[in-house]
Amino acid sequence: MFIQRLQTLILRLITTPPPIMTTAELNRKYFDQIADAYDKKPWFAKVHQVVGITLRAHLDANWLSIPLLDPANPTSPSNPTEVRLLDYACGPGTMSRILAPYVTTTLGVDLSPNMVAAYNARAATSDPPNRMSAVVGDLFSTPPSASVSSPTYTNFGLATVGFGFHHFDDPIHAAKCLLQTLRPGGVLLLNEFLQGGDMLADEEGGMVEGSEGDHVKHFHGKGVEHGHAENHEHGHGHAHHHGPAHEHVCDHEHSHEDSDSHGHSHQHPDQGHDHGHGHGHHHHASPSPAPPSTNPSSLDPTFPHKAMSSSIVVPSFTEAGVRDFFSAAGFVDVDVRVVEERVYMEFGGNKIWRTVLWAKGRRPVEEGEKSEL
Repeated sequence: MFIQRLQTLILRLITTPPPIMTTAELNRKYFDQIADAYDKKPWFAKVHQVVGITLRAHLDANWLSIPLLDPANPTSPSNPTEVRLLDYACGPGTMSRILAPYVTTTLGVDLSPNMVAAYNARAATSDPPNRMSAVVGDLFSTPPSASVSSPTYTNFGLATVGFGFHHFDDPIHAAKCLLQTLRPGGVLLLNEFLQGGDMLADEEGGMVEGSEGDHVKHFHGKGVEHGHAENHEHGHGHAHHHGPAHEHVCDHEHSHEDSDSHGHSHQHPDQGHDHGHGHGHHHHASPSPAPPSTNPSSLDPTFPHKAMSSSIVVPSFTEAGVRDFFSAAGFVDVDVRVVEERVYMEFGGNKIWRTVLWAKGRRPVEEGEKSEL
């Protein structure tokens, strides 16, 4: 009898699949692993330079249309007394440091404890050191993390996400939650990669003419790997269904009923299935939904390219798709601008040139509300 029970237990252990990690958990695991080396790659400095130059040009041209500090004259009496910045998915603080001369206070939030530790270590050496700090938290979960549920994480004049939306399960839900962190008239600013804007790099790092397209592979669902050269659809802003009573709660006071069709649809005609993605909430449209993300046990930890790919939900966005999810989330005055100069990256094991876009949208001022911007 004992032998039979032992055999049954062993069989159960062998045949029971390991638990599926959510995309948020995969992101946390991946970015914890790479935090020390995240921005130390040789090519990162050039990416940072292009991102910084283009963003500062937009800010200096008053693209955001909100009061900011004048970096050339930080003590000017005409500067606003307070400009609070939320840097979500802040990593080690790249966006925070670019925007620091324009704001008075920055609060960073990231899923990864190691990234937050790197952020705070660098913030301690900033000038002045008390203007930047970060915490571990998740604004998109239901409910949001306790660390970001206080009034401190509301009423920002500006919120930013640097190259983060391609890691988010549901861009509309993410944008809605970020909208709730803004004061009336506040602005969400993000950068991302443009769909169709990649070019392959040759051995010397030069652009391969005629190679325009999408060259970043990623994994979803049951370990399925694909790149955009395959015949499938990425609907950034469509075909991600929820039941009619489905709600995402972004904070203590606000809840949002999602539209019937948004997010992403990954349709593989040759495989006959779609991929949906979960981020702390459940999707109800399909009777047999795919798991929310790749099973990490199937990923060899010695291959960080696969670990990175498993944390990517959508590797790039169309201009129209970005406009759509901003508008669906409730933003107004939405604008998208594509950076002319491509940036070289070694992304998910590929050596490619990528096209960056900037996007912004404003939280509307509702009747009875007052904007102090």
